[in-house]
Amino acid sequence: MSYFDTLKRGADDMGISLSDETVERLVQYLGLLEKWNKAYNLTAIRDADKMVSLHLLDSLATLPFITGKKVIDVGTGPGLPGMVLAICLPEHDFTLLDSNGKKTRFLTQVKMEMGLKNVTVANERVENHAHQGVYDHVTSRAFASLEDMINWCLPLPSASGNFLAMKGVYPHDELAQLPDTVTVQEIQPLTVPTIDAERHMVIMTRKG
Repeated sequence: MSYFDTLKRGADDMGISLSDETVERLVQYLGLLEKWNKAYNLTAIRDADKMVSLHLLDSLATLPFITGKKVIDVGTGPGLPGMVLAICLPEHDFTLLDSNGKKTRFLTQVKMEMGLKNVTVANERVENHAHQGVYDHVTSRAFASLEDMINWCLPLPSASGNFLAMKGVYPHDELAQLPDTVTVQEIQPLTVPTIDAERHMVIMTRKG
C-alpha cells in the first residue's frame, strides 16, 4: 500500500476526513522528513513506513481537538504534531517552537518548499517566547512530563485556551505531580491505526 493510501485509510479509520490534496501534501512532508533525517538525525525512526504510523497518523490523532485558530506546538521537533496539523488546517495559525537549531532549520525549509503561509518557526526556549497569553491551544507530544509542560508553558494560552498533551499510557504518576495552577478537563483515550500501543490526550486549562 502506498503512503497516500495508508494515510488516507488511517485518517478515515480515526473519523478524520482529509482531501486528496491534503494527503498529498502530508506525503510531501514525509518525503522531506525522510530526506533530511538521513543527514541531520531529526528522529530516531528511519523507516518511512514507520514514520507514517508513528509520526503522521499519531500526530493526526490531535486534529479533532483543534477548535481554535491560534496554536503553539512546544518542543515540536521536526514538526510533530505541529507541521502535520498546519498542513491539514491552512486557515489556522501555527507557531512551531523548538530550541534545537537543526530541527527548526528543517521546519523553515519545509515551510518554504511547501509554501505554508500559516506557519511561524520559533528557534528558542519556551520561557523566552514573547507571545504569551494569545494561544487557543498549547500542544505537546514529546514533553518530558506534564509537570514540566505546565511549569514552562503556563503563560502561553489565552484565558479561554487550553493545553493538549499527548501521552502514551494513562499518566497516573504525572497527573499526581501537576501543580495546582491547572485543571484537568478531560483525559481521552486515542486509537491510532497501525499503532499497537496506548495513547491518551490530556486536556488542561489554567485556573483563574
